[in-house]
Amino acid sequence: MTQHSPTAAQSPAPQGTLLGIFAVLGAAALWGTTGTAATFAPEVGPLAMGAAALGIGGLLQALIALPALYRARVALRANIGTVIAGAIGVFIYPLAFYSSMHLAGVAVGTVVSLGSAPIASGILERIIEKQNLSRRWMLAAALGIGGSAIL
Repeated sequence: MTQHSPTAAQSPAPQGTLLGIFAVLGAAALWGTTGTAATFAPEVGPLAMGAAALGIGGLLQALIALPALYRARVALRANIGTVIAGAIGVFIYPLAFYSSMHLAGVAVGTVVSLGSAPIASGILERIIEKQNLSRRWMLAAALGIGGSAIL
């Protein structure tokens, strides 16, 4: 007698999957409001806002991730260059993001931030990992650029 594993359509999603979906949706909703929320504190400069977000958010993330960081310490040390590059990006991002909101406005700053991230990721993948960009990626990038231009 053979055992059949249930398909995704037959069995409900595991609780972790649903929790993950809600966590992503919650994070997206919260992230999507940060530029607007920052406009309600006009006396706080964009660099101060970015530094606060980086400091508070970074410390909270580090505390939550501490067990995983400890378990991955050997791999992290082995890839120290990548870790440092990532740390620099994480450090610069909120400062640049809140400055873009301040200088260009929330709508334009958000559109540019959202529109440029996938394109930058693809370009980095091409340069660093030497991966060819697929036609599907190029079409998606063109649609993203076009959509951003229309917005």
